Amino acid sequence: MKKTLFSILLITTLVALPTFAASAEKTLTIGGIAFLTGPASAGGIAVKQGWELIVDKYNKAGGLKVGGDTYKINLIVEDDAMSADQASTAATKLIKSDGAKFIVGPLIDAMKTVIYPITSKNGVLMAIVDGLNASAALGAFETNADVSSNKPLLIRCHWANDEITPYLLDYLKEKYPNVKTVAMCGVVEKSLEMLYAGIQPMLEKRGMKRVGALEQFAPDVQDFGPMVTRLMASKPDAILMPISTPITFGMTVKAAREQGFKGPMFCATHQDIAFQAMLAGKGNDTDIFGMGLTLADEAGLPQAVKDAKVEYLKKYPAKDLISDVFLVGYNGLWVLLQTIEKAKSVDPATVLKTYEGLTKKGDLQTLWGPAYVGGKKSLGVNRTLCYPYMIDSAMKGTSKNEKTIFIEVP
Repeated sequence: MKKTLFSILLITTLVALPTFAASAEKTLTIGGIAFLTGPASAGGIAVKQGWELIVDKYNKAGGLKVGGDTYKINLIVEDDAMSADQASTAATKLIKSDGAKFIVGPLIDAMKTVIYPITSKNGVLMAIVDGLNASAALGAFETNADVSSNKPLLIRCHWANDEITPYLLDYLKEKYPNVKTVAMCGVVEKSLEMLYAGIQPMLEKRGMKRVGALEQFAPDVQDFGPMVTRLMASKPDAILMPISTPITFGMTVKAAREQGFKGPMFCATHQDIAFQAMLAGKGNDTDIFGMGLTLADEAGLPQAVKDAKVEYLKKYPAKDLISDVFLVGYNGLWVLLQTIEKAKSVDPATVLKTYEGLTKKGDLQTLWGPAYVGGKKSLGVNRTLCYPYMIDSAMKGTSKNEKTIFIEVP
């Protein structure tokens, strides 16, 4: 009898062991889509590096705690090469072959609109973690990729360029009170046209006006001279670039200064202004600003940003550091991972519902400080991150993080 009882206990123990091992080895696959090749690849690679850093941080700490389970995060990033077909293929592969329940990226509004029908059809949550050129508040248009009530399983963990433009215009008015006219240029996209139309009331509210035609250029443009010549024909006091690649703003500044333009120039795409000043060249590197971050200004940085910089330099060559871009990628995916933890579930619909309920400041943390989710009044759904960010400037030849603002989307 004793021998029989011992055999039963031994068999029960052996049967239980695989179940225990499987529980300890749970994996959550998150797919990423970014342009890793092509004219703007430096930016896509930087965002990918940010994603990798926050995943490394979680995995080194033991994994993602979801209720009573712990998951190792398996990040798989595919290249869309700025091609709609390739982006679609990448999304399908990540979902069907790799089993991704969450997708971060792609990084271009037009690609986001291509990918979303694929993710939503398959019950996958898509998180816009790098930003958006134009929010739904500007109206409906073909490549409007923003969150809305008729787009389930879509959240946004960064601001749209039109949402931060008022803060930039306030800064312009404060630092350059004589500016009355603003000309605009940027990378070719339908959203740029919407930004061009939408800025007029913002300018009028501040006693300014838009001048000249909208100047658009391809992301791989080499010669910025002709475009700048057309911009200057309207004799603007300031020049705004709402949509930029990692290098086009700095190169536009260089071309404008070489043609004698001395007024302020600013960019709504998140940019490291110290890097842009370097591209513009000595003597041209003043009176430029934007929503971004200069990592060289250590004293003005939150501790979480300093820590992320240290981790970056441990893993990647210093020469590859495009500071603000990798931080935006890191921050956006971190917000998604926090939400999954708070949901205590890896079910995309449950995670979405949890995100919509994080409406109190401090419900989420970011590299820049406490955050919450808003958007109900302006976008119809609470799915947009509201959090502090910095205006980065270069005045009198020095770059610094000028001021911190809290970007709120009501």
